[in-house]
Amino acid sequence: MGPSWSRVKGALAWSAALLALLALWAAADGFQLFGPLSRFLTPNGPYNQRAIFCFDNPSDSGVSGEIYTLLGAQVSSLQLQSPAVSGCPAGFKPQDLYWDGRENGSVVHSGVYVYEIDAEGHHYTGTVVVIR
Repeated sequence: MGPSWSRVKGALAWSAALLALLALWAAADGFQLFGPLSRFLTPNGPYNQRAIFCFDNPSDSGVSGEIYTLLGAQVSSLQLQSPAVSGCPAGFKPQDLYWDGRENGSVVHSGVYVYEIDAEGHHYTGTVVVIR
């Protein structure tokens, strides 16, 4: 059963096909980070309460992640969730890491935070923005 094609207002929806191709490419290379579902986090709001980092992990290797301030202070460790939440690309072993915008149970201040994910000898970094 492959991706289904659908028409949305006359345009062909490519998202399912693109995600299927990304999953096949990840299987050939092993671990593949698809990145955060959203780079904007609103921990007190009704939407985007978590930063979710999707990845495909066919070899089931160890994956870890951390969140830091721009000054380099560690804020929190990313939590592993398997199977991945909906919205993550389907792969051979989809999983995700997430951060709820908290440090020791308290919501962090608004600002830019750096994520760092390590898997299979690769190091991935990027930023997320907390908006309160």
